[in-house]
Amino acid sequence: MADSSETNGNHVVNVCEASNNNPPQCAPKPKNEPSLYTSVPFLQKLIAEVVGTYFLIFAGCASVVVNLDMDKVVTLPGISIVWGLVVMVMVYSLGHISGAHFNPAVTIAFAITKRFPWKQVPPYVVCQVLGSTLASGTLRLIFNGKQNHFVGTLPSGTDLQAFVIEFIITFYLMFVVSGVATDNRAIGELAGLAVGSTVLLNVIFAGPITGASMNPARSLGPALVHHQYKGLWIYIISPILGATCGALVYNTIRFTDKPLREITKSGSFLKGAGLMADGSETNGNHVVNVCEAANNNPPHCAPKPKNEPSLYTSVPFVQKLIAEAVGTYFLIFAGCASVVVNLDMDKVVTQPGISIVWGLVVMVMAYSLGHISGAHFNPAVTIAFAITKRFPWKQVPPYVVCQVLGSTLASGTLRLIFNGKQNHFVGTLPSGTDLQAFVIEFVITFYLMFVVSGVSTDNQAIGELAGLATGSTVLLNVMFAGPITGASMNPARSLGPALVHHQYKGLWIYIISPILGATCGALVYNTIRFTDRPLREITKSGFFLKGAGRSGNNTN
Repeated sequence: MADSSETNGNHVVNVCEASNNNPPQCAPKPKNEPSLYTSVPFLQKLIAEVVGTYFLIFAGCASVVVNLDMDKVVTLPGISIVWGLVVMVMVYSLGHISGAHFNPAVTIAFAITKRFPWKQVPPYVVCQVLGSTLASGTLRLIFNGKQNHFVGTLPSGTDLQAFVIEFIITFYLMFVVSGVATDNRAIGELAGLAVGSTVLLNVIFAGPITGASMNPARSLGPALVHHQYKGLWIYIISPILGATCGALVYNTIRFTDKPLREITKSGSFLKGAGLMADGSETNGNHVVNVCEAANNNPPHCAPKPKNEPSLYTSVPFVQKLIAEAVGTYFLIFAGCASVVVNLDMDKVVTQPGISIVWGLVVMVMAYSLGHISGAHFNPAVTIAFAITKRFPWKQVPPYVVCQVLGSTLASGTLRLIFNGKQNHFVGTLPSGTDLQAFVIEFVITFYLMFVVSGVSTDNQAIGELAGLATGSTVLLNVMFAGPITGASMNPARSLGPALVHHQYKGLWIYIISPILGATCGALVYNTIRFTDRPLREITKSGFFLKGAGRSGNNTN
């Protein structure tokens, strides 16, 4: 390979000295090595980018054309599903060849963060735009070139509104790509699922406002074919800026094995920090203490060395807090944005669409950040883990603060974007009695925490599917409980919008009930968790089990 790079999972990395997520540093090429641009492997990459971008634009834009041509038969959720699935399919089909960029913003962001060689950027971008243009031309020929079949992206509101939304959703997309496709701790096999789901949920809530481009090639191809360039600058500049910032922010929470003195040379705010002070690390999708954890039993740690620094100034813990704040921000922004757009545009998103957004954003953030912070994003989950001795109590306050901060910032962003209209309140309010809302919130949060305990803390479960199971639980809960209570399940989800809009009616329900429900869900799961301890040890702390026989499941 002429460029000393190969694909690893779903991204292209340099293989000379790449290790532990650090940018590679290569030796010079041999003199007799052929030119990059004439090497067969690189030409194969370019062909993959052309073909992948072609199918991406053809399928996604075809769903838009058919929806326009046949009385909205596809619907917005249907269009979103097409975009999400075609991205996922192309990632799994071509990720091992070209890295499956299909997007100049992604290519440029990888290059800026030193995860892709700059000399490959121009041919990649040209091929991506070529694929998009060919797909747009094909669609125009098939559908007779009618002007109402323009499948480009146009702002439905102001240019500033479109610019901000495109920046945020592309930031989110690139943040997820960086998490699932370039971090060795993530579950790389599910990168395509996570990236495709991100595109899907972004299109559901941002599509009616901006077209949800996230991709300069996606907007430029149709513009060239139809000669419509209104607002095109938004869809070129904003995604590139958003993707670059998303990749850079993820790098701040990426694991590094460099000693702290090297990190703090360029970051004075990190000086004085040290290694992990609480004896904990991430394991799968949850945080566990690693001192003596075994057989699913709560760990017991040795005391910290006297010279070990404070927990709250350690780099790994600060990275966890950043992950919790950013993850909660995107969770609330995406979910609540779907509610706002549904209110503002004659219920175009629909209740199933809103539910899909909430479920997918939880799943995506779990896979993107679970290996860093445990992906709580919810004070009820954090407190329940602490009560069941699966999370240290001293970490609870900063976790909760960051979760509420992320929710508040997301709610504030939405209020600014949508001009602060009162009918855009995206908090949670009971539609019936307080008692009815309290009971429903208790039950659905119990169910959520029961599932979380099962899939992400039990070694016998399929941990790789924890994000899918948790996101699906949120999706179905929002589907049936959303019209009654708002389906909060999360004190931060309700508290953030309440603080921004100064609406506190029934707020106590959404703080107390989820915490009680999550705690009970975790405790109940613990009663059925596998253990190899003899029954006499279990019955010491469980009086209702005393007198049981030698076998815990004796049916004779």
